[in-house]
Amino acid sequence: MTVQVTGQRDGVGNQRLVLKVFALCVVAYHLYAVQFGAPSVMLFRSSHVSMYVALIFLAYNAFLGREDGRIPWLDFGLAFLAILPAAYIHLEHDRLQDRYPYITALEPLDWAMGILMLVLVVEACRRALGWTLPIMLAVFVLHAFFGPYFPGVLQQPAITPERFLDHSFLTTAGLYGSITGLSATYVLMFVMFGAVLDKARGGELFMHLSALLTGKMRGGPGKAAVISSGLFGSLSGSAVANVYATGSFTIPLMIRNGFNPRFAAAVEAVASSSGQLVPPIMGSAAFLIADFTSTPYVGVLSAALIPAILYLFAVFLMVHLEALRMGLATMEPSLVQRAREEVLDYIHMLLPLAVIIYLLLERHSPFNAAYWAMLTTFVLAQLRARTRMSLRDISDALEFGGRTIAPIAAALFIAGLIISTIELTGLGLRFTSLLLSISGGELTITLILVMISCIIMGMGLPTAAAYTIVAIFAAPALIKLGVQPLAAHFFVFYYAILSAITPPIAVAAYAAASIAGGTSLQATGFTAMRLGAAAYLTPFVIVANPALLMIGDPLQIVLAAATAIIGIVSLAACVQGWLIGALTVIQRGLLAVSAVLLLLGSWETDLAGIALLAGIAAWQKVRSPRQIEKSNRGAHAYDG
Repeated sequence: MTVQVTGQRDGVGNQRLVLKVFALCVVAYHLYAVQFGAPSVMLFRSSHVSMYVALIFLAYNAFLGREDGRIPWLDFGLAFLAILPAAYIHLEHDRLQDRYPYITALEPLDWAMGILMLVLVVEACRRALGWTLPIMLAVFVLHAFFGPYFPGVLQQPAITPERFLDHSFLTTAGLYGSITGLSATYVLMFVMFGAVLDKARGGELFMHLSALLTGKMRGGPGKAAVISSGLFGSLSGSAVANVYATGSFTIPLMIRNGFNPRFAAAVEAVASSSGQLVPPIMGSAAFLIADFTSTPYVGVLSAALIPAILYLFAVFLMVHLEALRMGLATMEPSLVQRAREEVLDYIHMLLPLAVIIYLLLERHSPFNAAYWAMLTTFVLAQLRARTRMSLRDISDALEFGGRTIAPIAAALFIAGLIISTIELTGLGLRFTSLLLSISGGELTITLILVMISCIIMGMGLPTAAAYTIVAIFAAPALIKLGVQPLAAHFFVFYYAILSAITPPIAVAAYAAASIAGGTSLQATGFTAMRLGAAAYLTPFVIVANPALLMIGDPLQIVLAAATAIIGIVSLAACVQGWLIGALTVIQRGLLAVSAVLLLLGSWETDLAGIALLAGIAAWQKVRSPRQIEKSNRGAHAYDG
């Protein structure tokens, strides 16, 4: 059986078996490490890097468009070369431990293996993700080597190639730093758990649960798409993968229910992007936030809860208002009945998520919690015929998980090298100063500049990589201006996520449009932006009111969440042009003012915003039936 991973080849004949066995060996090494204890940091991380670089050479073509599936002998040779640096570090471990970094001169083999590893890591990232990250790394490395020739605040003493290679290859501050450590532990294990749960029909469970909850509501398929995509996206950690996994079912169902194809694709794109905010897994970037802010992982999960609810509620409400405006029916009764019957066959697959939450609350490491949740999934899957996994299914799930991690790992390897280079040159502090000088120390201007940076950086990159790089220079600038550290990092994280639905490179929206068919890619991207309007404003609200991150006393948190929800109602109605009925231009303008007032955070503005919303609702209520019918007919004619 072939395991399909987007963008990867599967080999031909015996090559297929070689690729599968190697991927399973990579996974087995990491599972052994969590069960019996990992070796020393340098040995474990160097093995992780070499294994995944080798796997990328086996799984990815050298150039896009060559999809024959055959693995050239050159790529087998590159995969072999990728193993050599880790083998060298293992053989020379005692010497490398006793040497003094930056003082002890590098030996010829240190140079050879270091250069080989760095070149292969860059090429592996290029194959898996394109040129963006390798070019960025090249810019920072050139700055390190030729610092004296750069102008103004960018000018600095040159870093010698020997010091750079020592730092990058022979210490745990460079390629084998904390970012790679997260890739080898938390990220890997949670992606593996998600792959196993999906193979045990966890995705179908989410689909059926969503259909059961929303099937009797107007526009039920759209609402089911929002819930199921949010839940599944937490497992997959990738907006594009989520679109293809759930959108192939939800988008045609939405269109059949009466939604415009462009709107259906946009709903799926926006909802799929939300998954990385949804606890308890949150894709992979949650671990990076925990590492950057020195916050326990459970603390990051609790901080993400309200923002995730706000995001999903905003999209859910957009779908609801669209369904009212279009006069759409509920989901087909046969589908609701099927969901009711089949959800019982899958409901036990919720227990692994409960295991993760319990172990995290018991202060187990996330690495350990995900591992035991994965083992629990294997056991529970055998309880019902629908979820039962054969040995082939188990090996396919492990292979799929191992191969899915490859592009994420490649992004984190390069991100780690970029971060270590910035730390080596001290450029991060100067970037922060430069950003503050451009904004004049004005918080609002700084936030807008950071927002733009995150969206540009995130175009076509995994969220984890985009967040990591921008967080290095942007989050410290926000913190320096008085923003709470967790709020600063969530601000960056949120916009790294939203880059997937922001034109001109709205990768999630384009993926959804390809499923919907007959709709412009760019038009779908802009529709996704419109549906995500509340999500684009939420980070600013988080900065202004950190209570949304569960920071503060319970009353503050409840009031902040309540007013944010009401503000989203005003904003959604304004964007959709519908509240109780079709809205006039004046009413939409007033609702926009209401939304802004509710999102500002003070009790005076909250009261004013609520009063405006209530006034417009009352205004619509007292209109004559003839007026409502006339305006509604005009609204139904609107394409959406």
